Amino acid sequence: MSRISFHEIECLPFWINYFGCSCLALSDEGEDISVSERMEELCTQEICGWWKTFTGWYDGALDESDGYLDDPTFLEAPLAQGKTLKIEFHPGDTLYFVDGEEIGSTGPHWKLGTVPYKELEELLPLEHGRQLFLLLLPLASLEREDASAAQWAIKAQMMHYFDADLCEDVSRCLVSGLVGDRS
Repeated sequence: MSRISFHEIECLPFWINYFGCSCLALSDEGEDISVSERMEELCTQEICGWWKTFTGWYDGALDESDGYLDDPTFLEAPLAQGKTLKIEFHPGDTLYFVDGEEIGSTGPHWKLGTVPYKELEELLPLEHGRQLFLLLLPLASLEREDASAAQWAIKAQMMHYFDADLCEDVSRCLVSGLVGDRS
């Protein structure tokens, strides 16, 4: 497996592709736009090529192995209470594990809504807290009464990578999707 560092994901191509691929189920139905559609607007050939290299994409990856690799790119990070988060980036899916137990998936057989949003907020003070918060955001479950504060917090974290208008649109889509039923 190719282990990566937080430094390697601290770039615009990563976040454009990550949100574009990992947030397929998150949209603002009132505005009829999804996070993926907003990110697609930014995805140049160079940026898409970066993601293909990052995930190990190759022609036939979906046909041969349903988009899963035996040796995927992955990121590991310590969490509170001695736990370890591992995220595997496959050509056709992103898988999330805590101490070896799968807690989520954003691919075609998604497993979302598994992490209470309040737990994501608790990550922010940690080293690499912003990245952890954003990486786990597609898995979050959000209560409607927390939506306004969550949208502000999401926008604030995204501003490290994107312009204000995009952050406003995408944070609204994310919150709308996180509050909705994604089972």
